[in-house]
Amino acid sequence: MTPELQRIASRVVWWETPDRVLAREDDFLCRVMALADLADANYVSATYGPDRLRHALQTAPPGILDPRSWHYWHHRLGLGSAGPLPTRRLP
Repeated sequence: MTPELQRIASRVVWWETPDRVLAREDDFLCRVMALADLADANYVSATYGPDRLRHALQTAPPGILDPRSWHYWHHRLGLGSAGPLPTRRLP
């Protein structure tokens, strides 16, 4: 965990400690995709790599990504058409 990742984690999930945020990688990466500025997103992308970001995006839980971020990251990561956002299913 670099100081830069800790700084980014504290910005995108301000209500938890960076250690806890970074321990949940998929959640952290999705929140970066939704909330980070371009410089922070580029740093995280270079640190984790596109395959790791693809995995996080493909398994994203409902409610984190907005439509704009959802479509942007699908395009940026070469995943083709984004399709609908993840939704919650109520029993």
